[in-house]
Amino acid sequence: MKKTLLIIMITASLTIVGCSSLQLQPADFSWAAEEIVDVNGKGMVDAKRYSVAFTVSALLAQEFGADSAAAKGTKELRLIRDKAGFYYVTGKKFKNVYVLAQGDGALSVASTLSISPEKQMDDPKFDQKGSYIELWNGKEKFQLTKGAAQPLGGKK
Repeated sequence: MKKTLLIIMITASLTIVGCSSLQLQPADFSWAAEEIVDVNGKGMVDAKRYSVAFTVSALLAQEFGADSAAAKGTKELRLIRDKAGFYYVTGKKFKNVYVLAQGDGALSVASTLSISPEKQMDDPKFDQKGSYIELWNGKEKFQLTKGAAQPLGGKK
């Protein structure tokens, strides 16, 4: 009886331990530098250095709305990844930065950061700053996190 109870308890405890998920922390998913990616004819981008590829057709449609010529004219995007694993995407003529979260075989828009609501960005560039992503648009500088864009002082 005691032997049977002991075997049941050991089996149950091993089953419980075996079913719990293992979490490895801390983890740093950040990219040291932005990746400039070409948009191909099928609306795909491929960041070969970081082994990630995805479609941007829906993102371009959201950014440019009814202006399909601007969406089709987008040949290049800028892409960077933060420490938590969120992707930041923007490009010339964009007014926003899109923060993308990774899911099962897909990326979804976690947030849309309004950078230049009045006019399109001329020459956006990302820079990795550890705890945040920095965005330069000409002489304007912004501190980006997954949910906010804050203007920063300073000229480049």
